[in-house]
Amino acid sequence: MSQYQWPQDAANPELLDDQMLELREVARICCVNHQWLLERIEQEVIQPVVRDDTYYFTSATVLRIEQVIHVEQTYDADPQLAALVADLTEEVQALRRELKRLSQA
Repeated sequence: MSQYQWPQDAANPELLDDQMLELREVARICCVNHQWLLERIEQEVIQPVVRDDTYYFTSATVLRIEQVIHVEQTYDADPQLAALVADLTEEVQALRRELKRLSQA
């Protein structure tokens, strides 16, 4: 099992700016090739924003891509399993934020 731990605030995209990134920029940031990203879009593992036939990604989507990459590489998981892990991680983090909010009220 990997010692990597996904950052707790990774699902908190407001920590990053609201700038949308193009496919080439995201591929460079995440150290993957364009084809890898296009395959994950086709498989609906990641959902970009499409404007003028160009893919754009939010900071939250970039964080999801990084998590999918991590799960695929660490556990030799297929893209659909990595997407499920990302979905569950995002849900757990949202529930933790809600629990924290409720406990402070």
